[in-house]
Amino acid sequence: MTQKKSTDDILEPFRIALELEREGKQLFSEAATSTPSKLARQTFEFLATEEDKHIEKIERFYESMESSGENDLPDTEDSNAEEKLESFNKRLEAIKDEFKATKSDIEAYQIALKFENGAEEFYAEKLAETTNPKIQRFYQWLIDEETMHSRLIKSCLQFVEDPAEWFKRRKKV
Repeated sequence: MTQKKSTDDILEPFRIALELEREGKQLFSEAATSTPSKLARQTFEFLATEEDKHIEKIERFYESMESSGENDLPDTEDSNAEEKLESFNKRLEAIKDEFKATKSDIEAYQIALKFENGAEEFYAEKLAETTNPKIQRFYQWLIDEETMHSRLIKSCLQFVEDPAEWFKRRKKV
């Protein structure tokens, strides 16, 4: 016998999501202030700003759920993750001559990537657990955003580890 989830059970993953996004913002903000690399600083500042947007969106969705249960949830627009990723990669091209990689940049990117992958996995798990189409759409939006962040960080890693290969792949796109 399947028991219907209470509103609190439905809200709990969103409380966790808010905490994840706040932790991400703190991680990225600290990384941005501690790196001497312009590329890494811009990357982490961008990601911290993205986390702010996610926090705001999750808070609005959470408040709607809290006040209406699952009855009157807002629609979730499509993610513009691909556009943001392409715009970011164009900025990478623009600063290529100012770039000097450090080992700490690579380590910071690897930590950031692990964090983003963990968030993406959490949202995918929650997506699989719900049957409400609006909640599913919201989780999918979060997954799309986190996937873009992972791809952006991977792009930066490739840029710092092998710039020639990075530019070769960009020309194929």
